[in-house]
Amino acid sequence: MNILWQDIRYGMRTLAARPVFTLVAALSLALGIGLNTAIFTLMNTILLGALPYRDSDRIVALFSIDPQHRDQLNNASVPDFFAWRDLSRSFEALGGVSNTALDFGAEENGLPPERVQGENVTPGLLQALGVHPLMGRLFTEAEDEVDHPAPAIIISHRLWMHRFGGAKDILERKIPVNGQSTSIIGVMPPDFRLTDETGEYLAPIPLNHFQLRGSARFLFVAGKLKPGVSLPQAQSEMNAIAVQLSKQFPRDMNQGKPWEIRIQPIREALVGVMSRPLLLLQGAVGFVLLIACANVAALLLSRAAARQTEVAIRAALGAGRGRIFRQFLTESLLLSAFSGVLGIALAWTGVRLLVAMAPPWLPRLHAIHMDGRVLLFSAAVSLFTGLIFGVIPAARGSKSSFSAALKSATRGGTPGGAHNRLRSGLVAAQFAMALILLIGSGLLVRSFLKLQGADLGCDPRGLLTFRVRFPENRFGKPVGTYQGLPLWEMRPEPPTVFTEMLQRLQTLPGVVSAGGMVFPPLTGNYPMNFSIEGRTVANPDDLSADFFPVTPNFFGTMRIPIRRGRDFTIRDTATAPWVAIINETMARRYFAGQNPLGQQIRVDFAEEDRPREIVAVVKDVPASNPQSHEDPAIYIPFVQASAHTIGPHTGLHLQMTFLLRTTGNPMTALPTVRRAMEEIDRNRPLIDPRTEESYLAEQAQYPRYYSMLLGLFGAVATMLAAVGIYGVMAHAVEQRTREIGIRVALGAGGWDVLQLIVRQAALVIAIGAAVGLAGAMGLTRFLSSEIWEVNADDPGAFMSFTLILGAIAVLACLVPARRAVRIDPTIALRYE
Repeated sequence: MNILWQDIRYGMRTLAARPVFTLVAALSLALGIGLNTAIFTLMNTILLGALPYRDSDRIVALFSIDPQHRDQLNNASVPDFFAWRDLSRSFEALGGVSNTALDFGAEENGLPPERVQGENVTPGLLQALGVHPLMGRLFTEAEDEVDHPAPAIIISHRLWMHRFGGAKDILERKIPVNGQSTSIIGVMPPDFRLTDETGEYLAPIPLNHFQLRGSARFLFVAGKLKPGVSLPQAQSEMNAIAVQLSKQFPRDMNQGKPWEIRIQPIREALVGVMSRPLLLLQGAVGFVLLIACANVAALLLSRAAARQTEVAIRAALGAGRGRIFRQFLTESLLLSAFSGVLGIALAWTGVRLLVAMAPPWLPRLHAIHMDGRVLLFSAAVSLFTGLIFGVIPAARGSKSSFSAALKSATRGGTPGGAHNRLRSGLVAAQFAMALILLIGSGLLVRSFLKLQGADLGCDPRGLLTFRVRFPENRFGKPVGTYQGLPLWEMRPEPPTVFTEMLQRLQTLPGVVSAGGMVFPPLTGNYPMNFSIEGRTVANPDDLSADFFPVTPNFFGTMRIPIRRGRDFTIRDTATAPWVAIINETMARRYFAGQNPLGQQIRVDFAEEDRPREIVAVVKDVPASNPQSHEDPAIYIPFVQASAHTIGPHTGLHLQMTFLLRTTGNPMTALPTVRRAMEEIDRNRPLIDPRTEESYLAEQAQYPRYYSMLLGLFGAVATMLAAVGIYGVMAHAVEQRTREIGIRVALGAGGWDVLQLIVRQAALVIAIGAAVGLAGAMGLTRFLSSEIWEVNADDPGAFMSFTLILGAIAVLACLVPARRAVRIDPTIALRYE
């Protein structure tokens, strides 16, 4: 122990004696350790951390699988859920959840109306998860009765605090929800989340008896396995149930094959989608750390070569090679420990930045923090790096003999061959790893820039948007079934109110143009099957297009060019001939060589739906951004809808997204708009008022976040590689000072000396580039699903990034090369 303490004190004195070297090496390693710790913090919380559910290892999710698309997980229909729950014997509890939103109405105490995101659940789901409220109670089975869901709600801790001020008397308070007096029966703990990170309440699922025969798959189903029941055993039972259900519900067949049931662990179901991106990020920062280790190892090799005389003298005085090796390794471990402390500090800041910039839907975002496991990981990484970059220099440095050191000292140099080859190999490895990261991050950044510059077919600038929605339970009622789906009768008030609102908005000061669309533009598609009058097809699914009910002046407000035909007008009422507008892709795909104007199409929502005449063709506008290809699209006047519709499409009658093009900053018009809407209906909140550009920015959050992180890692890797090349070349020039002086004395010119230095660097760079290009080819296969409108194996991109990194490497060589050119032979011959 006394000898170890001596090694530590001597190592600290040695590192302190070379502060510039120590600081450069420590910062290089701290960057690598800090980035690895920060990304591991995300992985630890999202993929490895304990879920806030009791016995989470027994909780599983159940999905429906289309036999023709076995890689696609589908939620369950209502008949599926009840059959799974009633027929299975493997589960202690089974329940379902669906994401939704409710209108919290204005209250007498001044609380304004608010649209709140949340989740509808069955009591069995909360039992399966083993969760308990912070205050109050959970739902009972009686409160979840089909056709008669109780007017009760459990709110999140966040909603309790920000809307109700943490009121102690919150339990059993009556509040208006969707126009109905509803009791708050509980408050969930602060860390509780289900499938929606932004969910603010739990409510009973409002099921009706028609849905018991429906086929819409909207329920996420989870259950808890009974003690002693394994996942394979439960899967075997569900396979048998799937076969039984295919006989009971023949419509659940696809080309003669029954739908299947797949069971997954709940963690995989909730956060599995993030495993691939996070592992890729962890691999990227692992490369950064390896580059830093190679960098420091090269610096330590240079130091070990310079300390040959010291080592030889210590050996001559009786120090064994093991003793010297331990001394060198102790210095490396001290350096890695110091770097680890700096790395943890950098990681702490980095995690805060990662959370602040992360998309709000990132799973378990609220729980991300550094814990004991993260600190243990950081300590292990620090120890590992100390061994990686320390063992080889320690082994090389401890080999020096007294006679070799004296000969080297009289030559004014250091042993060249093995040391130089090892340092050159480390630099080539740095270059290769940096090139792999640079190509991968460069492709992602290029993809993101293409996304930002994509032609949207419209002008989203200067648009204020907000949504208004009427509750389904008050403005629609189930009356039967149609094509195996619940059929709803819709009240006429929503279209009338939407028309009144639009007319009022068009008169507001500062509003240049106003229009509306059922869904926010550019945020998602709504595919529907349709038929063409006078044309038959073998498979009705071959005729499909995105479906968008809109108001008059929608195309003018969005500045979508009408290629031919006319826009919708106020004369296109429910009693007028029904009309439709299609996009260019639909015209090309389904009316090639024909004039689509005047053709008749029909979308089948209910028996009374009528054919629609195509009156115009408009420019393609992507349904969502990004979109790799254009889909056919049908636009209809929102007032031309039948009084009945099948269950999954009731929202087409009950919601409207208004779009206002204003003269200045769109958000400055919001107070005026809010007052105007309150004059029409004070209990109808404006949902998500924002600019259209903010929708696009939100859609770009994930590619921006991902490309930003990999771009940062690529830049750090490039910087570390440049520093490593500079350090090795600077040491090479210093090592060959006497040789260069002799060459100059014998007549060599500056260009000859420059070639000598650059040739050595070029060989290392070429080897690194060859290895890096081969590695990048493998990496891009994993990136292909993450990039948009960019070829993952584009030779031009590979060459351009190689040239960029090569140019940076050459620049890193120029400073030591320039120093070599300026060597004075008289001084060089007296060197050491």
